[in-house]
Amino acid sequence: MMMSGAIDDLKLRLEPIPEGYYLLGFSGGADSVAMLMMLSASVREGRIRLEAVHVNHGLRGAESEQDAAFCAGVCRKEGIPFHAYRANLSGKTDEAAAREARFFFLRKRLTETKADALILAHHADDQAETFLMRLLRGSGPDGLEAMRPDETVQGIRILRPMLRLRRSEIRDALCADKISWREDSSNQETIYLRNRIRKELLPVMENITASAVEKICRTSWMIASDNDVLNARVKEILDQYADGWMLNAEALSQYGEALRHRALRRWWELQAPELAEHTLNAEQTDALDELLFRIKGKSNLPGGMHAVRCGKYLFLPEKKPGHPKPVQVTGKETVFGDYRLEESKSENNPGDGRRAQEVPADFISGCMIRTRQPGDRIRPFGSSGSRKLQDYMTDRKIPEPFRDGIPLLCRGNEVLLVCGVGAGNIPKWDPDNKPVRLIWHGKLPWTE
Repeated sequence: MMMSGAIDDLKLRLEPIPEGYYLLGFSGGADSVAMLMMLSASVREGRIRLEAVHVNHGLRGAESEQDAAFCAGVCRKEGIPFHAYRANLSGKTDEAAAREARFFFLRKRLTETKADALILAHHADDQAETFLMRLLRGSGPDGLEAMRPDETVQGIRILRPMLRLRRSEIRDALCADKISWREDSSNQETIYLRNRIRKELLPVMENITASAVEKICRTSWMIASDNDVLNARVKEILDQYADGWMLNAEALSQYGEALRHRALRRWWELQAPELAEHTLNAEQTDALDELLFRIKGKSNLPGGMHAVRCGKYLFLPEKKPGHPKPVQVTGKETVFGDYRLEESKSENNPGDGRRAQEVPADFISGCMIRTRQPGDRIRPFGSSGSRKLQDYMTDRKIPEPFRDGIPLLCRGNEVLLVCGVGAGNIPKWDPDNKPVRLIWHGKLPWTE
């Protein structure tokens, strides 16, 4: 099957594809066949390398097997490497299960081959259908931008060069060039929302207004352009107020609702990329937004996770980083995870006990830096008795999510310094004792 005029003409309207090595999702339907035909010339010219990947879901019995055989035959004739997978959907027959399995194998092959990107044969009608599906499900601006010609999804770069082509002109070109394809009989079943939109809703819209599909696509592209501007602003906000598992809720609450909601969704997505469906819906976003205006509270999130508001911060406890192993205090500087305890010359004052504290030079011999443990006690500086460290932190209103990660200078189970909080049983400052200054370095959000 050599390319001829009609397909050549369509190729001139593709989004540009840079030189590189690509995988093509190849179902054998009209769209993916046209995409392969348009890319074949670039392959023969040596401008790109291409491999077609087919996923057989086995949902249509012999028809599915014939699809796979057809795809292998097309690639053989065109000299395109071909790789096929057989999916096991464990009895599931829905579109979502098939899509998830297909993406799993495409991602697997992309990882194996180290290809530059995955090429998919979505076109303008697919774009309009996706927009309407998401509109009917109540999606916000992020969802209504639908598909982009070049985007990264779950760490995979996806190119969609045909998004400006209509389904009808693709099929017309294949027919004109006498190129065959496979029809998926399940596309006629109206039990699926996408099929109902394709067969019932879009034809009505096209009758009401000319070029409805093109207008819908244009709307989605305008939304995507607006999203780029807003997302850039959200990145600035998160760079300033988010630190992994925690977010400065007090600061974020000062912004308008549109930026707040977008920032909350983006913060969540950055922390939970392993979830297949991890985008917050409208109700979850609203619940999370409410926590920005409360001192305490909790909100459930996808994947069995939850957010907690405590003090000025919003936390994702399940994403709390692990604690560094205890380290012996040695030399002029002791590193403990993201923190450092520096020993420097005296500044002729005792320090505040929080960031800095002066002690006799030999006082820290044998001390450790670690996080809290059961049985820890502290005798607050100037006090006659010791207390449980838990009670000490509670009295000083240290937000609970921080408590397990605060660096402590300890001797045994006696806490001598609580980073950013205060001092325990340390000698009274005396310039004749040749004191040294201990200084904590690192972010101390529990002190804010």
